[in-house]
Amino acid sequence: MSVTWNDDPTVTYWVFHAQDPTLSTTNWANLLNAGVLVDVASPTIVCGQINNPNPTAFFPASFFTVNGRTGSAPGGAGSALVSTAPRAAGGADAGWIAGSSIPAPVTALGYAGSTGCGYAGRPPSGVYVAVGPGGAIFTSILTPNVAGPLSPSQGNATMTWTRASTPAGFSEDLLAVTAFSYGTSAYNPGLASSVFVAVGRGGSILRSTDGLNWQQVTGVPASSNLNAIAVSGSFFIAVGDAGVVLTSSDSLNWTLNTNALAASTNTLNQIHCVGATCVAVGANGTTLWTANSGGGWSLYPYGSNNWTGIAYGNNNVNADALVTAPNGLLTINPAAAAINTWVVVDGNGNYAYTNTVGGWAGTGAIAPSIVAIDYTSRFLALDAAGNTYGSEDGVSWRSVGTSSLLDAVDLRANGAGFVAIGRSGDNASSF
Repeated sequence: MSVTWNDDPTVTYWVFHAQDPTLSTTNWANLLNAGVLVDVASPTIVCGQINNPNPTAFFPASFFTVNGRTGSAPGGAGSALVSTAPRAAGGADAGWIAGSSIPAPVTALGYAGSTGCGYAGRPPSGVYVAVGPGGAIFTSILTPNVAGPLSPSQGNATMTWTRASTPAGFSEDLLAVTAFSYGTSAYNPGLASSVFVAVGRGGSILRSTDGLNWQQVTGVPASSNLNAIAVSGSFFIAVGDAGVVLTSSDSLNWTLNTNALAASTNTLNQIHCVGATCVAVGANGTTLWTANSGGGWSLYPYGSNNWTGIAYGNNNVNADALVTAPNGLLTINPAAAAINTWVVVDGNGNYAYTNTVGGWAGTGAIAPSIVAIDYTSRFLALDAAGNTYGSEDGVSWRSVGTSSLLDAVDLRANGAGFVAIGRSGDNASSF
């Protein structure tokens, strides 16, 4: 959320915020979801707000007041209150904005962050990479503009794409891409250094340190199609046809995981990792779990679905329920915030969920077709017609808007919002 004011460079400003219309510079510490940003300049981003599209007496809008001081003098009275209702990305409330067309078909999307929310008063920034048939790779640098008052479209980012340089003669279809940022600091982009890895048909693997210049990896110990790739700790893990699982600690040297092959030879379509825990899913209800970055896998089949997408959520910052904290103050229900839930989907729009590693509990249908799923403060699923569906707990789903893509194929979050791509190169973002 961007806060702006008439900035005087000789003044040091403080921004106070809370979900309470009685907010002042002296009572803020005792109010709901309150905080203060010290020594900031206009415009500045206030991170971690509670999504609240329908303010009520119990869940009022977010309120802000700004004061300032010069030298060591005390701060003056706060400005008149301003308020707004934070909105979850990916739906009609936040809106989507179309990016420039990618000039070739694409099938998958990856993201590498370079700064976190709040660095230099800005939203998160980083690099998106789209890959597709014939070895196509395109990159887009995400640098949202927050200068001045924001309308929904101005708060989003217009994506522009650049064709990357790939090895001469390389023409294999690329099916997935991911990135790992070594030493990245949320508040010091000078420390950021990323490695991107794209995988595809025939066991093909490309790598890049900037998303723009790519080299082919040789000596890959599998010729099966590689359908998905994720990062777990410092390891890259790629999965594919016939139950193939490859791991690498440097993106150059890859090892075939025989333990995974022993567990299942079904096609693996997707993988998602949280720390050292990874879940790979695929055909005939196949679910493989590991708790040590791909070192050992266990099979937990569920149904006969051809699972094609998976996401994990544990940061529900939505206005769900209030509880009384130990200090007597009202706060958002921490149980609702820590949902610790995995959701898996198939191409027919079916889903299953669980918060216990080792199996799935409950299932249902989201929509006639789902092509991708990801998570920020809620789960967001994307169907082939570009429609979006949201869930705060992974259990209950509702239609929340449309990306306006007519041939959607993938969706990727960056912690603050989403970018979606279509097969023909159309794309859109929502933040």
